[in-house]
Amino acid sequence: MSVNKLKDYKTWCAAIACLVLAGCAVQHKRVQPGVIPVAFVPTEQEAAFGKRILTSLSEDYPIDTGSTRYERVSDVFNHLAQAASANPGDWRVVLFDAPEIADIRAVQGNYIFVWSGVFDAIENDDELAGLLACEMAHELAGHTAPVEFDIASELLFSIADAATTVGILLLSQGVVNIGGAGVTRWAYVEAADLDPVDRVYEGEQIEDMAAIALLILEASDYSAEGLLRFWKRAGSDALLQEKVKRLSREIPPQERVAILESVMPEWPVVHNPTGEPTEVAEQSAYSAAEGPN
Repeated sequence: MSVNKLKDYKTWCAAIACLVLAGCAVQHKRVQPGVIPVAFVPTEQEAAFGKRILTSLSEDYPIDTGSTRYERVSDVFNHLAQAASANPGDWRVVLFDAPEIADIRAVQGNYIFVWSGVFDAIENDDELAGLLACEMAHELAGHTAPVEFDIASELLFSIADAATTVGILLLSQGVVNIGGAGVTRWAYVEAADLDPVDRVYEGEQIEDMAAIALLILEASDYSAEGLLRFWKRAGSDALLQEKVKRLSREIPPQERVAILESVMPEWPVVHNPTGEPTEVAEQSAYSAAEGPN
């Protein structure tokens, strides 16, 4: 490689490194503490997004629509939806026949995907309800919306895309000429686990999700303690911890237990279907902000 080509290659690598270091997703607002967020009907665009993800996943995993396990998932979810003042008809819960995978994921459009291996990890419907409530909470809190980037990051993406095109030309000695538009954005989303199905949520999002999920469970017929017991068991059982590694989203079970214990609700459950603040909601938010002594 010539000196000039080496220099260009280093410039390309530096641009990619800057993108990785400085790329920054736009942060969403946190939810109001002590309140189950208002359920919503997905827009056509949001529903189409979820359907595209379902179509892609169904190419790898067969969909289970008639088994007792599917009926069990649907029944538990419908009870949770009613507890959250949500219309179950506005949601799509899909069970994949994939016994080797224990996972539950929500994506934009009110879609929740369940991989059947989760049934080998749970002990009862309280634990299933807890895991479903967590994904429902992510959706209600708006965490599943496609990642957005700030202006600085968009500029870095453009620079890195151009550098990628040059780098490909240099590395292939001009044989390959592929435009780099969108390549670095895709690479960053994949590397940072921000794609819809494999997304890893941030600390504040996990805390908000846990608080909402526990409120939903408290308003339902299921025990909120079931979710806590599940992650405690996963933390003490090496085989189970390995099985639910994908479900834990790289967050150790012990850390999940700590988060759940820190947000265990000590305030009354508040349903806020109008979105207007209420006196009880304000008191709940104050109590949550104060935290344990």
